Amino acid sequence: MRFKALLLTATLALCTTAQAQFFWPEDPEQRSEAQTLWTLFDDSYGQGDYEASKPHLEKIIDKYPSLSTAVYINAIKVWKDIYKNEKDASLKAATADRIMQFYELRFKNFPEEKEKVIDRQAIDAFQFYYKDASKTQDLLDLFQEAYSLQGNNAGYALGRYYMNTAALAYARNTGISDEEILKIYDIVTRHIDFQTKAAKDANKSLKRYIAIKEFIDDKLVDLNLIDCEFIVEKLVPDFEQNPMDAELANKIFVYAYEGGCTDAEWFVAAAERVFESDPQYGVAYLLGARFGGEKNFDRSKEYFLKASEVTDDNTDKAKAIKQVAVTERIQKNYVEAKKYALQAAAVDPTLKEEMYTLIGDMIMGSLECDEKESQVDDRARYILAYEYYMKGGNTSKARSAGEQFPTMGDIFTANKEEGQSIFIGCWIQESVKLKKRDGQ
Repeated sequence: MRFKALLLTATLALCTTAQAQFFWPEDPEQRSEAQTLWTLFDDSYGQGDYEASKPHLEKIIDKYPSLSTAVYINAIKVWKDIYKNEKDASLKAATADRIMQFYELRFKNFPEEKEKVIDRQAIDAFQFYYKDASKTQDLLDLFQEAYSLQGNNAGYALGRYYMNTAALAYARNTGISDEEILKIYDIVTRHIDFQTKAAKDANKSLKRYIAIKEFIDDKLVDLNLIDCEFIVEKLVPDFEQNPMDAELANKIFVYAYEGGCTDAEWFVAAAERVFESDPQYGVAYLLGARFGGEKNFDRSKEYFLKASEVTDDNTDKAKAIKQVAVTERIQKNYVEAKKYALQAAAVDPTLKEEMYTLIGDMIMGSLECDEKESQVDDRARYILAYEYYMKGGNTSKARSAGEQFPTMGDIFTANKEEGQSIFIGCWIQESVKLKKRDGQ
């Protein structure tokens, strides 16, 4: 295993060297020295002997600081390994400082590199210094610079550490204001949303992105900065003046959701603007539930249907369609309720029992469909309800429906026969084969 590990390390070192661009000195003597130093480093590094490689790197950095970005890439790798294994606290701190110096030297000698890797520097700095309260502001400044240079293209994990640093700054009474923390929250939220969308478009797993978003949101909630009064005083007046401002609407939506202010009318207006600018399942579903709670059933169905249209997840899609079916039933629109119940069950088979039971319940309860001319014809509803219950696997309700089947005497009196097709009119519009009650 040790031999394989050394081979792997050597291979990585060779790859780094092969891919790197070197700027060898023009002077033959200096060129020879630089090449010798790099070879000595490369040999030690390739064998996994980081301690032996350190002096060669230090000489290269001292005499030939512009030799290659590979010098600093490998220096950081070497010193990170040393940092990880160092037990002495003072030496560990000195190693962390040296790693930060390598980043700065890399940026000094290759200025274009800063925009490429400052996010890595910021994350490393957090991991080295987050316990040191005296470094809190330095960390905040570094994260701010990283976002100013890289924006949403920064590594997807950057926001997690920035938000964590902001929370530490607040807890340590560094003087950071509520507004500054909320600004940081906005920056990192936009970043992780951007990265999540990019990952989704690339068919990558979203698990790690979702976890970071939850972490960021939880940090904001834990700080207790947002309440309804803040939103009403600071944000709602501006939104009322600029109702098409999607960014402001999103801010109100997120803050109100976290602060428990979703009952306000301005929240609904903000949520609708958010959905209009960026259609998302969760927002549409929330609006559907909100309007449903207010018995504004037309708007409720509208948003549940929109929710079903903007997601590719069958579980979520069926969940929204199910709510449309339930809403149609409440309004006694049984034909539509049945249509959407069947759709929901088809999209997500785990809803089959619930949706087929809903249809069976509607049929069982439709006394208005009885024409009261023939008890056998009227009781055919129960046979159909029984069949829906059985299709959904609800044997308990099927048993109750079976108890309402016509008796053999009822069938004889009506001059009909078992197995005969009976058409059920009204909204139901289906035929069933006549069955007698069990035990008859």
